[in-house]
Amino acid sequence: MAKAATVTYSRGRLIGSGILTAIDVGLTWAIVYYFALLPLPSEYADFMRYMSSIGWNLGVAIFNPIAWVLFLGVAFDILIILIALYGSYWVLGHFAAFARYAGEWVRLKRAGSPMIQRWNVWQRAQHILMFVTFVICAFTGFVAMLDTNPIWRQVYINGLVSFSGPPPYFLWPSFTSPYPLIILIHIISGIIMGFLVLAHFGYYGARIIVDKIRGYSILEKWPLLRIYTWDFVTYIWHRTIWLVNPRHPLPPWTHKYDPEELFEYWGVYWGIAVLGIPGIIMAVWGPSAGAGVAYVMHTKEAILAVTFLLLVHLTYTHFNPKIFPYREVFHSGKIPLDIVKEEHPAWYEDLVRSGVVKVTRVEKYTRYELPLLWSKPDVVEEHVEVKSK
Repeated sequence: MAKAATVTYSRGRLIGSGILTAIDVGLTWAIVYYFALLPLPSEYADFMRYMSSIGWNLGVAIFNPIAWVLFLGVAFDILIILIALYGSYWVLGHFAAFARYAGEWVRLKRAGSPMIQRWNVWQRAQHILMFVTFVICAFTGFVAMLDTNPIWRQVYINGLVSFSGPPPYFLWPSFTSPYPLIILIHIISGIIMGFLVLAHFGYYGARIIVDKIRGYSILEKWPLLRIYTWDFVTYIWHRTIWLVNPRHPLPPWTHKYDPEELFEYWGVYWGIAVLGIPGIIMAVWGPSAGAGVAYVMHTKEAILAVTFLLLVHLTYTHFNPKIFPYREVFHSGKIPLDIVKEEHPAWYEDLVRSGVVKVTRVEKYTRYELPLLWSKPDVVEEHVEVKSK
């Protein structure tokens, strides 16, 4: 195997990464402004007014759907804003941290770094199908929400592409498409996405239960469960500090999924529960079911999901300077071995132990020197072979 060349800085990829990151962050905050920052003051005032009218009697409020509608509206708005704030910090912090490694992924691949299988065909198919159904659900959902809520048609940011009509102008089908067709497409794509998540969760959940019964170490065999450990919280805390202080030591992380990827993975399940259950209720009984509780939960969680995926997933996972222009794992299923060794050392060790990666150390001495016990080699090279499946 040819040894990977020394990593050098790519100005072009850094500029491209910076442009797309700026667009992504800006677009995300436009959405947050429209759907969280703008309505929060009035929603908060309505909530406070209602609670005052019942004398802040929690016994009454907890069984009143109107109180839940008002409370959930305020709570989700605050959560969306907090996610956007921390997500911006995470994305921009990593952009600064990885700027000097711009284009590393592409260079390693071109330099001959072996590619390691990370996702199989079935996992890639699931990811692509999930992406397609989510985009359809998000687009049709926003169109339906704006079509039935005339207030949003009047919302605009002064001076922002006013020639395109009242923002959000990219949702123009809300003014032209047949409303029932939009809802039908939204529901069908949601059903497909829901079945996909249930099948995935059921399959791997059953395997985890079987392994638990057989006495295996669940955390060792299923590292995705590490999100529910204190190690995950500790690592996120130290990583947060590291973004502003690169000298801050990071605790070792394990296996092939980093903490952000773990959060995204489990976020799908959490989000589907909050989105899907109210969505089913509305599909059957309409948006007014439960005095609007289902509608608020469904729409606010949708905004939260779009905020996170657009800001954190798209920018951190694909527009990261180190990876730019995009992470090809979702269609090739492979990742450069040098990246595995650097960012996922525990996974690399597992690959070596299992024989997938074979490392041979070659010691080289000067021409006339004998390799005596007390002598040290001038050069130690590692020759790596990857076992193809």
